[in-house]
Amino acid sequence: MIKQILHKKPGATMFAFMTEFRKLDNEIQAQTVQTFLAIAMYKTEKVPMSDLSTLLGISQASCSRNVAFFTDWTRKKVKGPNLLASKEDPMERRRKLVYLTPKGKQFYTTLENIWIN
Repeated sequence: MIKQILHKKPGATMFAFMTEFRKLDNEIQAQTVQTFLAIAMYKTEKVPMSDLSTLLGISQASCSRNVAFFTDWTRKKVKGPNLLASKEDPMERRRKLVYLTPKGKQFYTTLENIWIN
């Protein structure tokens, strides 16, 4: 049905891509989607929260909220999708490092496959 309506490849691909995120939350914000993608595509496996905040051009608080959306328990104390996790940086304990969980890596692979095919 979607392929009959969406006949232009780039648009159809982006539509399918966003559909995967909307399965997590039908009203997901673009900023939240960007947060996940920035972590998944970052040059190192673990991303300092401060770097993420700078990269996205958002406050540390907004960054933290967006990351929390993808963790095992959201900031609203409900079960989350468990795509991201964070931990204290062992070299600088005030700093948090954010990374993809195995489930998050699988979700990102799904997104890559949509984009490639």
